[in-house]
Amino acid sequence: MRFRIRVAVIVLAGFAVLLGTEPGSCQTAPIQNPGAIPALPEDILRELAPDNVPPPKLTLKPAARARAIRLLAAAKRDETGWHRQLAIYLLATLGYGYERNRDELLRVWHKDGDDGTMELLIRLYGQGHEEFLQPLLFGYNGYNAATSEGLGTFYGDLLARNPNDFLAALTTFPVRKQMSLCTAAGEADGGGMNPKTERKVLANLKAIGGELAERCARGVRLGNRYGDEATQQEQQEIQKEAQDKPKKQ
Repeated sequence: MRFRIRVAVIVLAGFAVLLGTEPGSCQTAPIQNPGAIPALPEDILRELAPDNVPPPKLTLKPAARARAIRLLAAAKRDETGWHRQLAIYLLATLGYGYERNRDELLRVWHKDGDDGTMELLIRLYGQGHEEFLQPLLFGYNGYNAATSEGLGTFYGDLLARNPNDFLAALTTFPVRKQMSLCTAAGEADGGGMNPKTERKVLANLKAIGGELAERCARGVRLGNRYGDEATQQEQQEIQKEAQDKPKKQ
């Protein structure tokens, strides 16, 4: 009899373990796996792009990368709008189906891309994918305020850091478009370049020389006229304040 009771207890305990319950309890034992990547597609977007802000780059260990790719592929399939674009961007950043995902983002950009799509392309360009520069130049039209400001700032920064790439891409456009793009660089976010950036850009263009560089310098000066006027006004106000101080004392 005692032997039968012991066997019954052992069998019940075995069932409890298989069911994930504590012996003598009806509560399910919690599964402890704190380091796991989120199991749902929408969770992986929150994990890799908090607050819907795309990261400039991603570095994941092999196991984490494989699981992230699986979840991002599901997000790309199930999500729409900005969340789908985020999933495509993250997959491209991880190098998964890069050309296919790149082309999908470019189709969105050419069709109805906004400043969010623009930011994704700029970040991919910053990762070393130079093929995005030409579409980013082509996409400027001056009508969309959000993209115009973002692209103008991007052009100005590129002329300061790597003017040769910018000028090389300019050669694929007509002269009028070249002037428009350089003017946009001078306008930056609408308020003009800051004086330090303008000096560096104009010095770069002067050092490169040639008709294209000279045309671009004219465009930068034209676009930055508001910035120059604001700088002059600020300097005048500083001088006026300095002159008024002795009178107040």
